[in-house]
Amino acid sequence: MKTAVFCDFDGTIARRDIGYHLFHHFSGGRNDELVPRWKSGQLTTRDCLLQEAAMVTATPREIYRFLDGFELNRGFAEFVQLCQSQKTDLIVTSDGLEFYIRYVLKRHGISGLLVLANVGKFHGGGLTVEFPYDNKSCDRCGNCKGERIREYRSGNTSTRIVFVGDGYSDACATGEADLIFAKKDLVEYCRENNIGFVEYDDFFDVARHMIEQGYLTARGLKQANGANQ
Repeated sequence: MKTAVFCDFDGTIARRDIGYHLFHHFSGGRNDELVPRWKSGQLTTRDCLLQEAAMVTATPREIYRFLDGFELNRGFAEFVQLCQSQKTDLIVTSDGLEFYIRYVLKRHGISGLLVLANVGKFHGGGLTVEFPYDNKSCDRCGNCKGERIREYRSGNTSTRIVFVGDGYSDACATGEADLIFAKKDLVEYCRENNIGFVEYDDFFDVARHMIEQGYLTARGLKQANGANQ
């Protein structure tokens, strides 16, 4: 049976939440007042992102220089190779902004992945945000990961879906995936809602468990483990 992996970016592929830190840095910390309101559901992700973007004052050069300080989680590059060697779709699904996702991935030598995310554009010494994905039933997310998984399933009905995430923006995906890898706030959400999950630290953990459960084979594993030896 075919397997596809949907993977969050901020705090999951990237070690830190780049979107939060970007807005925090270039708003002088003013975005911090929005985060509790977003977590409590008082603000939708779209409203939150629009307000955060309006607080940003920076040139593209300043923003890209800031992005150079972020690293990827251990094992992600090797996990990409492992998935590609077995023709397993690996889809980056984020409620963050596409431009910094692609930039950070490219800086680490990773390209060619499908990235589903909101769009941030440089404008007038700051940022604007656009939402290219239509959420038919979700009124909380900017780019609903659960709906993106359902859209994928509609054309791949026999595919097993794996989701890897770390936060509350991943909540909608938990009802759509066959296997969930969680850490940080997503662990708390899954426990509160009696949702089964596998706790992980890095992508070497994800690869090992997927092989143990038959979602991937060990073919290509030696190469993937090389950076961990």
